[in-house]
Amino acid sequence: MRKHFIIFFLDDFHRGAVNHVVHFIGFTILGYGLGKPSLFLIIVSPFIMELGHLYNYFRGIHKEHALKIIPLQLIAWIIFVLVGYWIAKSFDNLL
Repeated sequence: MRKHFIIFFLDDFHRGAVNHVVHFIGFTILGYGLGKPSLFLIIVSPFIMELGHLYNYFRGIHKEHALKIIPLQLIAWIIFVLVGYWIAKSFDNLL
């Protein structure tokens, strides 16, 4: 049975130890950039996360899907950052 594109993106496409470690580092930098706040760190974080996908791409894992998923990831990143920014600003207003 073929998986839905979103399920593939969230599950199979994000497998692998290197991909997990690189994403963890990228999300850590994103969180620090949101908390600091540092626009540079916020912008750099998705490029760091993409290194895990590039590693898998060059190893031949999901090579046929990698270029199709990039726009979806960029949209998800923009939404994630906007929500994170809104949450950070909400906590900032409470203090």
